[in-house]
Amino acid sequence: MIAYETVPSEGRPWLTLVHGFSQNRRYFEPALPHLAGKVQLLLVDLRGHGESAGLPGPFGIEEYADDLEQVLAAEGVERTHYWATHTGTAVGLVLALRQPELFGRLILEGAVLPGFPMPRTSELQARASAIGRSQGVPAALRDWIDGADWFANMRQHSVETNAAGQRELVNEFSGAPWLSDLAPRRVTDVRSRLAEIERPTLLYNGAADLEEFEQGAAILDAELPNAERIVIPGAGGFPLWEKPGVVVPAVIAFLAR
Repeated sequence: MIAYETVPSEGRPWLTLVHGFSQNRRYFEPALPHLAGKVQLLLVDLRGHGESAGLPGPFGIEEYADDLEQVLAAEGVERTHYWATHTGTAVGLVLALRQPELFGRLILEGAVLPGFPMPRTSELQARASAIGRSQGVPAALRDWIDGADWFANMRQHSVETNAAGQRELVNEFSGAPWLSDLAPRRVTDVRSRLAEIERPTLLYNGAADLEEFEQGAAILDAELPNAERIVIPGAGGFPLWEKPGVVVPAVIAFLAR
């Protein structure tokens, strides 16, 4: 089973937190003090990440969703709000189709819509994989942090966005998904079924986010039955990390409605 931790708060609803590719559950540290006592927290490390680094592949959205289902069942969680970034958002959309009764509200940062073409993302992933195989994971991580578009705003505004902390977090990544030859299962065709996801959904992106993430969020905003979307000024690919003082109050207000 993947590594996870819970922060109980008796009588409060659950909130499951799922990080993005190359990160781990520490990504949500800026929000944790503000959530204490308001919700019960479930934080996971996806397969190949954080304390789940030693688990074997495949490393795909469907496999990540399988792992999360197992954790939720083990903890007896019958209903949870869900907050995720990047890869974690795709996992949530897949699970919302598998078990629609499982979720209360969805909060999706830099949403990834399975099946929507993301050529720049695919290019950067392929580059990292090639460097990891030829030069080693540390070299791939250096190139990833210094060249991936979603970190561009942090590179340009390093102090204001705690870029050093993000670099430290990403440098904990094992790189196992970049080195694996195991093919993941084909991911659910989420876009054709968006009308089935009726849960209230908050979509947010940084004002300087990568265009293909903005396009994916626009599709979700238009086609999900109960979505709202906000843009975070001064943020790029990871607004929670870059602008927690703006993002956290917006999320807490959304959960309270």
